[in-house]
Amino acid sequence: MKKFMREPLVHFLLIGAGLFLLFGWRSAPAPGAGGLPALVSSSIVVNQDDIDQMVATFTKTWLRQPEKHEVKNLVEDFVRSEIYYREAVSIGLDRDDVVIKRRMRQKMEFILEDITSQAEPSEKELREYLLKHVSAYLTEPRIAFRHVYISTSRRGAGAESNATQVISQLRGGADPASLGDPTALEFEIPLSSARDVKSQFGDEFGTMIFETETGKWTGPIRSAFGLHLVQVTNRIDSKLPDLGDVVEQVKRDWMIDRQNELKNALYAKIRERYSVTVETRSVPIASAPSVSGTVQ
Repeated sequence: MKKFMREPLVHFLLIGAGLFLLFGWRSAPAPGAGGLPALVSSSIVVNQDDIDQMVATFTKTWLRQPEKHEVKNLVEDFVRSEIYYREAVSIGLDRDDVVIKRRMRQKMEFILEDITSQAEPSEKELREYLLKHVSAYLTEPRIAFRHVYISTSRRGAGAESNATQVISQLRGGADPASLGDPTALEFEIPLSSARDVKSQFGDEFGTMIFETETGKWTGPIRSAFGLHLVQVTNRIDSKLPDLGDVVEQVKRDWMIDRQNELKNALYAKIRERYSVTVETRSVPIASAPSVSGTVQ
């Protein structure tokens, strides 16, 4: 039974039945009791569930239970709203109203979402989805590095040449801690994503550091603070995670895509019932008549 309910054909049949009733109401203006359209009933039933919901809303709003006369007023207000709504429908006030059309569209979309949300993906479907959307699930590459800071504000025009001298010393085995200028930045930067590095050192530095060779002192690379001589100490490349590590995210994305796919398919079937004509008035802007006169 569960497998049967997952079939798209069943979804089409269910929505088709609902739409049959909807279109039947629209196309059947024959009056019923009290002059109302046939499917606009003159019988109003307020059941206990309705009253309980009114009481719950009142309690949540006013932080207390309503008195008996207040419950009576709530019921009467419910009836008044229902009567006015039905009378409005009976004389066509719901037609050609943008707000009402938008609200009815939202309700139709909610119905379609409810119908299409029944599907549950298998592990095979999730694996196929993961492989089909690799770029969405790749882990971010991360990098760890050390750096020696050269202050451009402190060294001025000689900063570049000073940096060249320092990098020669570093490559010769000099102690990095004894070189460079003082800075509040950490000497050792742990594994960080490009986004994190850019947020700390700036976009140019964050891009170039990921292009440097691992283990070798390189530079200078300019940051928002000055110049840096860097040594990449660790690098983790981007990779596709195992399904088990991202199964909930993949399942959520699969269900959203599947829901949109079914909704679009159902809409396409519904649209076949309509003949759509788009009438346009083709008037070049340059040839539009000018308006002149006096405003009274």
